[in-house]
Amino acid sequence: MSQGFVIGRVLAQRLDIPFSQPIRMSFGTLDRLNLLLVRLIDENGIEGVGEATVMGGPYWGGESIEAVEAAVVKYLGPQLIGQRFRGLEEFSYRLSKTVKGNAAARSALEMAAFDLVGKQLGVSASALLGGRCRDRLQVAWTLSTGSEGGDIAEGERAIQARGHTRFKLKFGSGDPDAELLRVAGIAEAFRGRASIILDINQGWDLGTALRYFPVLEEAGVECIEQPLAALDLHGAARLKASTSMEIIADEVLTDLRSAFEVATANAASAVSLKPNRDGGMLAAKRVATVASASGLKIYGGTALESSLGTAASALIYASLPSLQLGTELFGPLRLQADIVKAPLLPIDGHLDVPTGEGLGVVLDEDLIRSLSVDVLH
Repeated sequence: MSQGFVIGRVLAQRLDIPFSQPIRMSFGTLDRLNLLLVRLIDENGIEGVGEATVMGGPYWGGESIEAVEAAVVKYLGPQLIGQRFRGLEEFSYRLSKTVKGNAAARSALEMAAFDLVGKQLGVSASALLGGRCRDRLQVAWTLSTGSEGGDIAEGERAIQARGHTRFKLKFGSGDPDAELLRVAGIAEAFRGRASIILDINQGWDLGTALRYFPVLEEAGVECIEQPLAALDLHGAARLKASTSMEIIADEVLTDLRSAFEVATANAASAVSLKPNRDGGMLAAKRVATVASASGLKIYGGTALESSLGTAASALIYASLPSLQLGTELFGPLRLQADIVKAPLLPIDGHLDVPTGEGLGVVLDEDLIRSLSVDVLH
């Protein structure tokens, strides 16, 4: 790649993929994945692919899939066509200077660039990220039936079928006392077999959290993800000082500066990485670097990607020297249909990191056509 790479065409296509069962969040229930598939085609016809997902749409992360598509098609894409890039850092930098924010759109294009350059060189994108530190990743599974008995039954199936040893529960949308009874029952059912992460998705205020954290800790919960509003760093710092449970920062992380602010405020003990939210694969690695240098643990998050986005995240997480809390790369398991020919699914509670050229997955074009909700731009 001494001469760099030239982008000849940029294509984008919106897909609608139903979930195999509804997913309950603190802000509502999700029944489908909104995904933007992007393709970068170089001057020789080699194609790199990437995706953006907006879990919960503008109600959660602030971006709708329509806005992501507009950013790619109208603003970012035209600035890339015909341009020669000396490397992926320059490509990513150009994206960040073309638009402000629009993390999901930039992430999708950068992901496609990693896939493209990997294919041009005949290597895994892992090599472009500095190589890998592990070949398998621990994967947590989210229990989302909303009832104690249903979650316990789902957890038992996940242990038997896929060997999961860590479960995540969405929490904070209902009455705290009732939810605590559910969590305590689930934690007790899996005591000694699986650890529990609670994701509150900013659903509590400081007073509620201070009141109920001791109960959660006594019940055996090990990690709490984003309990307070993203901007309440002072409250998060008080919470962290009050408990031995891991406090994972998620929605508060929007860029590299926010990671630095979380670290300096002592507002978390861990960070959840999400390339789709962080602005790309390189940005996610930089967030991990800041976190590790500040003594924070790393958790490999998900934006409920297909196997394409899951492959990109897996390659990043595999490249990190520290990944103390594992990952939650279960997105493909939640989909009724995936967009690749060989979906990335965990075995024995772990996901094998792709090894093929680029991102290491091959699209299922027939299935993509059936899931498309608009024309290819």
